[in-house]
Amino acid sequence: MKNIIDLKNKVVLVTGATGGLGQNICLSLAQCGAIPVVHYNSNSQEADNLVEKIKALGINTLSIKADIRIESEVKMLTKTIVEKFGRIDCLVNNAGILLRGFLAMQSLEKYKDAVDINLLGNFLVSKYVTQIMISQKYGSIVNVSSAAGMGGLKGQGVYSSTKGALNSLTVVMAKEMSDFNVRVNAVAPGFIATGMLEKATKQDEKYKEIIPLKRFGEASEVSSVVLFLLSDAASYMTGQVLVIDGGLLIS
Repeated sequence: MKNIIDLKNKVVLVTGATGGLGQNICLSLAQCGAIPVVHYNSNSQEADNLVEKIKALGINTLSIKADIRIESEVKMLTKTIVEKFGRIDCLVNNAGILLRGFLAMQSLEKYKDAVDINLLGNFLVSKYVTQIMISQKYGSIVNVSSAAGMGGLKGQGVYSSTKGALNSLTVVMAKEMSDFNVRVNAVAPGFIATGMLEKATKQDEKYKEIIPLKRFGEASEVSSVVLFLLSDAASYMTGQVLVIDGGLLIS
């Protein structure tokens, strides 16, 4: 019988890896023997620190700077990985930004920023990684969406709409890539006590009264599902969006 989570020597590109969830995913991958490639855009110090933590676990990796909104930089990102490791086995589209505020008060510029990173950026990375996976005839992709993209959250109209679009993209990618032995799934976290939610607002805290499990989730509770979906333990799953929200959407 195979190990439930077997990712040993799998080359995994993790975008937005310097955030709280991204770091947890990378370290969890390394603990499973995978080779997480650390993508970042601006926080070089955090990227360097993360690479050192991964190397301390006996995994030789690297960090790569790229603005995923710029196609030429995404092409260079994937090219660099293939030149270093010869392949890309898995992708975690984790890069994203949270934009709060009522739609009536939202600026067009901020809306475009959210669309460019949460949707356009994920599209560009997926475009070039899937080209590699098609030639390999193997791959597994996990898009990091949000429970907000499933049910919509008041005050997060922009964020919810971009994540809803990412869910649709996940399904389309799964259909298109199935002929090439590439699986595509997504996770949809709710309120997770890391990264974007490290500075929880009073409105955020009120959701603890609504969430059936009466608490925010931990990054590790998302990472474990990401690793499951990437691995062959989920070999018969594609086109799925798994919600990790403590029961928020059923409340």
